[in-house]
Amino acid sequence: MKELEVKTYNFAVLGIGLIKSLEKEFPELINSDLKKSIGAVSIKFIDALNAEENEDFAKNIRDCHSNAQKSIEILNTMGEIANDTLNEQKLTLINESKIIIEKLNTIISKLIY
Repeated sequence: MKELEVKTYNFAVLGIGLIKSLEKEFPELINSDLKKSIGAVSIKFIDALNAEENEDFAKNIRDCHSNAQKSIEILNTMGEIANDTLNEQKLTLINESKIIIEKLNTIISKLIY
C-alpha cells in the first residue's frame, strides 16, 4: 500500500506540474476537470488509507480509481502537445495512471463493500 501511496502522490505532483506548464505555454489545452481528477487520485487514496470504516475505505478506493480513469480520458483527448518535454510528461502521466488503475483493480477485486 505504501508503494501505491507514493505512486499516487507522485502522479499528482507530476500532473500539477504539467498543468502549470500548460497554463503558461498552451492555455488553450487546459481542461479544468484535469486538475481536479489528477489531484483527487492522491487525495482519495490517502483518504482510503485514513478511513476508519471499511465502507469509507472502499468508497475512497473506488473514487481514486474513477479519477485515475478520468485523468487518462482527459489526457488522451488533449492530443499532441507542441512541446516535446510536455508531451513526454503527458505520456508518462498516462502510463502511470494505467499502473495505478491496475493496482487499484487488484484492491477493488478483493473489496467486500
